[in-house]
Amino acid sequence: MKKTPLTFFLIMIASISYSQDIFRLNADTISSRDLLFQEAEDTLMITRKKKKKKNIFFGIKTKKGFIRTISGRNNIYENFFYIKDPELKNVYAQELYFYDKKKKKIVKSRKILEDALMLHGTYTKRFNDQVIESGTFYYGLKQNRWIRLNRSDILQDKEIYYLGWFDESIRYFWDTEKLKLKEVLPIKYGEKNGNYYAFHLNGEIAARGKFLHDKRIGVWTEFYNTGKKKREINYNEDPFNTNKQFIVREWNNNGKLIYDRTLFLKRNN
Repeated sequence: MKKTPLTFFLIMIASISYSQDIFRLNADTISSRDLLFQEAEDTLMITRKKKKKKNIFFGIKTKKGFIRTISGRNNIYENFFYIKDPELKNVYAQELYFYDKKKKKIVKSRKILEDALMLHGTYTKRFNDQVIESGTFYYGLKQNRWIRLNRSDILQDKEIYYLGWFDESIRYFWDTEKLKLKEVLPIKYGEKNGNYYAFHLNGEIAARGKFLHDKRIGVWTEFYNTGKKKREINYNEDPFNTNKQFIVREWNNNGKLIYDRTLFLKRNN
């Protein structure tokens, strides 16, 4: 059948109308906020954020604690969380944190304290309204990021912990299974900084001391595998001082003092 000019005109109108309908459909589907919002409501597709459970840290239910210390006209506040049933998550840990109910302050211990509450969760210390320290505890151990600030809100120090040790620390073990800890070399900012610990095979501490800028400082103490002191060695507090270290005191394995530097110098002067 031969197409007349009228037929071509009708076909063109229909094509334009169809193209406009397609354009409207795409525009409404992609950019119509009202339509999308309505459909989401009607079909219950809106995803609501789950409410964060209060006082739960690392999956453990805790309770709030609060300390207020008055210093002249100033107030020091400490906000913390604690658990009722303490557990030892790192048998080699040297610093476990508790809230002492009698002394009404936070204390450190190497073992679980009976009449104290083990800290677990976030911790914040404020000088009046200014936060000066904050971090997180995990079963009494420092965990994740800890920061200290001065009263002008300027960062003074930042530390990352894992089960009470600096996260960068190097750990050596007595066994291939890595169950019996031999020593912990504290690494911070790529240098040996912080408290050093060595352990006997039976788990008793063998030596402890402190590093600063890769140098030993202060008093280092050695122990027998019975837990009794063996020797105290004094290093200069200034890591850049070239003075040599010296033995301060020494004991035999029965605990008897066999050398005291102060007494020795007195006798020989």
